[in-house]
Amino acid sequence: MQICLSEPMAERFGAAIVEVAPDATLVPVRDDGTCDGDAASSDVFLFSVDLAANDDVLGAALSILASTSLHWVQSPGAGVDMPIWTELVERGVRLTTAAGVHAEPIAQYVFTYVLHWHRQVALHQRQQSDRRWEIAVSDDLTSKTLGIVGFGGIGQSTARVAKAFGMRVLGLRRGVIDDENVDEAFDPSGLATLLAQSDFVVLALPLNEATRHLIDAEALAAMRPDAVLINVARGGVVDQDALVDTLQRGAIRGATLDVVAEEPLPPESPLWGLDNCVITPHDAGYSPLAGERLGQLFVENLARYVAGEPMRNEVTASQIR
Repeated sequence: MQICLSEPMAERFGAAIVEVAPDATLVPVRDDGTCDGDAASSDVFLFSVDLAANDDVLGAALSILASTSLHWVQSPGAGVDMPIWTELVERGVRLTTAAGVHAEPIAQYVFTYVLHWHRQVALHQRQQSDRRWEIAVSDDLTSKTLGIVGFGGIGQSTARVAKAFGMRVLGLRRGVIDDENVDEAFDPSGLATLLAQSDFVVLALPLNEATRHLIDAEALAAMRPDAVLINVARGGVVDQDALVDTLQRGAIRGATLDVVAEEPLPPESPLWGLDNCVITPHDAGYSPLAGERLGQLFVENLARYVAGEPMRNEVTASQIR
């Protein structure tokens, strides 16, 4: 079995990989895109985030993904909405995602902005800039409700943090939610109810045909006028034109968007100029520990792969439609 991976991942996890797969041959890709051996002949590809660091190494990674020898690819992210993943699954290549790897930093991001809005950080910054000493009374999170739309690893981590702040937590997903940190669970038919009850709405669901523009004008109208929308999912789950209109009218308090419909966000987008919108460049999940978590997940899945057991986070054809 030939396994292709980045040079740093080979250095960190090579011994663990060989321990669970003694017959494995490792082909590390350097940061200039070169390697010793024929990467295109690999059976398994660990596609970590560092393999997208520059055009040279990303080009090498994309050529490996196009190889007909591949049997399994470990992706660096949780989403499967990119065409390359669809193509792989349709070719019969097994695909596992990094679902859960980025959950902790994203939950921390969510609460960075829950507190940003709740504790009126922008107002205090403006007051400091104006050299103005004026008390701004904030509310208490223990009286607030957080609604999480999409309850995978990110939703679970976010719910745990919310409970640590004493918040009421609502969760929504297609399947059953069995989590001690959730006060009330909904299936998709309960979206409007969740939106109407939530002071903060966190979007953490996958993008597919069923969820595209799930948060449309009607859904936004169901939100409380003092509510904040936080999107750490994909830009496509929100009707961006409807959101712009909603924010311009002040129909909700505000939004924090780590993802948008078109990335990078074009300079002419009205979102840039809205005082009640915070834009971040799709970096909520970045963490120095992400590579470590991905490597650990890969080694665990490799042991399962070798043993013929089901792997964690394996994508089915129905998930990419």
